[in-house]
Parts: sequence; C-alpha cells; structure tokens
Amino acid sequence: MTKFDSDKARPEIFRTNNLSILPDTRGTYVIGQFEAYSDLQYQDIKPQSVQIPDYIRTFYEFEITFEAIALNVAQMTGMIDKVLQNEEVDSLPALATITGRLKSGSFLYSINIRDNPNNKYQFSLDNSQVEIDAGFETRDKLAVIEVKNHIPENFMVRQLYYPYRIFNNLGTDKVVMPIYFTHSDGIYAFHIFKFMELNDYSSINKVSQLNFIVDAYLNISIEDVIAVANNTDIIKSDDIHAPFPQVDNFNRILDLLNRINEPIKSSDVTKIYEFDKRQSHYYISALIFLGFIKKISGTHTYDVTELGHKIQQIPNNNTRNLVIIKQILRDECFNIVFKKYMKDSQIDKKWVAKLLLDRVTAVDESTAGRRAGSVISWINWIISVTTE
Repeated sequence: MTKFDSDKARPEIFRTNNLSILPDTRGTYVIGQFEAYSDLQYQDIKPQSVQIPDYIRTFYEFEITFEAIALNVAQMTGMIDKVLQNEEVDSLPALATITGRLKSGSFLYSINIRDNPNNKYQFSLDNSQVEIDAGFETRDKLAVIEVKNHIPENFMVRQLYYPYRIFNNLGTDKVVMPIYFTHSDGIYAFHIFKFMELNDYSSINKVSQLNFIVDAYLNISIEDVIAVANNTDIIKSDDIHAPFPQVDNFNRILDLLNRINEPIKSSDVTKIYEFDKRQSHYYISALIFLGFIKKISGTHTYDVTELGHKIQQIPNNNTRNLVIIKQILRDECFNIVFKKYMKDSQIDKKWVAKLLLDRVTAVDESTAGRRAGSVISWINWIISVTTE
C-alpha cells in the first residue's frame, strides 16, 4: 500500500495534494510534500553492440520479459563491466553480490519540500526495509541497480538512495554507483546517477547513460535514410486521420507495440506505464499515426494492423527500423524537418513549431511547442539507429 514507483502511481488524494510517502522505520512512514521522485530523462543514443557467449543456447527462442533475466544478459555480455569501466575485466570481472531485502541500518538525511527547495525535511531512518534489485562489485566500485522492463517517466529516488547509503556505510572505500537500468525494445539502457551530497536525498544528478543491444548492429547508412525521405510517397499530416504526435519517447512507443498481444483499451496502457489517461491517449494516437494499430469499429479498443504485426515479428534491427523510418518520413512535416536537419545539422524548435502551425490544422499556439518537441525526438531516434 506504500509502494508507488512513479509519481502517477500515487493514490489520487496524494496526487491532488502533492504528497509522497517514505518509510522511516520498518513499520512507520512519513507523509509530506516531499520531492520524492526524479525524472528519468531517457536519451535516444546509439547503442553499443554486445554478444551473448556462443556456448549459451537458451536465449534465442524466448523473449526476455523478466527483469532478472535482463540482468543476467547484461552480466554475461559484459555490459556491467563496461558500465563500471572495469579495466581488469579479463581477470576480475564484476560479480553479482547483494540482492533482495535488507535492513537500512540507521542514518540521517534531508529531502526537499516540493516547490520550496530552501525548506528541507530532516529524516531519521532506523532499520527500514530496503529492496535491492542487483548489486555488482569490482575491485574499486560497488554498483547498486534498480531494474525496470519498461521506460518510466520518473522514478522513486528512494529505490537508489537507500541502497546507496547502505553501501556507503559499509566503509569499503569503493565508489558506490547508483544505476537505474531499463530494458525496452531490445535496448539495455544504464542511467548512471550520482548523489552530490551524501546526506541529501534531493542531490541526485544523472551523469551519463549507456545503451546496449545484443547480437545486432543498428547501423543503417544515412544515405539509405535520405533515399527513403526522397522516394517515399508523402502524405499531408491532416490526411493521416490521427492526431499529430505529442509523444517524446519513441522507444516507449515501440515497447508498447511489442506488448499488444490482444485488443487493448486506453486504460490498459495506463496500468502498464502508470500514465494518466491523457498520456495513454497520446501513445495510442502515436501508434495509429504510424499505422501500427487501429481502432476497432464501434468499440473503445485498439488492435494491431498488418503492418504492426510485421514490426512485432522482427527484432530491433536495421530491416525493421527502415520500415519504421519510412512510416515516419511519409508524413509531410517529419519529412521536411528531417531534410532540414540533413542540410543544417541542427533543428530549431521554434522553426518546427511554425511549420506545424502552417501545415497541420489541429495544431494551435498552445500545442505547437510540445508537438515540435516530439518531432525533434523522433528525428533523434532516426539518427540514433544510423551510422555516425
């Protein structure tokens, strides 16, 4: 009843009053207007390719849908050692250590009050229960990892901060690395954080992100993408019969498509990603815009199209991504913005917003900026799956 992994998973009365709940002992909790969550800020960056050892046979016939298995893959392919910058990997590879439920021990920390960063609440923690998804250790580093098989918009900082403090209290003199690990659409992403002040919960800062893909290379040539842009039959945005996209995280769109095994409702998307209703509608609309799902006539449910099934059946690779890129660049506005980017090597958000205002009937002054941000994010995804 007190486990709310994202801010939108909180009960309505908490959301309405900007409240969060944090444990201070094994059986007691404090409710207040704490800044308990942090945005994940997922980046579409080019993934490094790694390989499963050739003597492993169990991963080629099954989808990796469990967080523990994703962690196993991350370790056996060397991702963990790369993330920890382990220069002794050949002789001393990173080893899995502490996982599961632990007692926090006793320590003090401060946390920001929402909308009043100069006012902090002082916590005194005494043997609260802490759950660690994974811990890895090298000669000079300790990594504490929180794992998710989807890409949340934000996360409960406690999931990293409490284990971080436990590991620091061990007095090992090793660097403790708090890491948020996501597995979605075949991309293994490590979000590496740092707490700038040991005793300050709110001092969390993202310092880097590393993406990996297993047994594949995302290296479509930029010339091939330009050819798609030039040779695809262009459709005006108003003729696609779907709202113009307002979704920034393209990987999450593809992750959602891969999760649709039967007709779904908007409420199903809300449960999967802990979205609000409006966001769920945006993601469904984005998949309709791409031609991957359609609304079942006379219902409030949506099902995968023939093209969507084709995408689902192909793993994350160059062949699949060229099909997806074609669906993006068939839209007039996306096509114009991509070509502008190829010419100028940058995209001006205000210029994109004006383009949308001029060419898309449903876009107005209040939504142009947000939709321009989505266009730029989708173009960045295209670039992330091409050669440099």
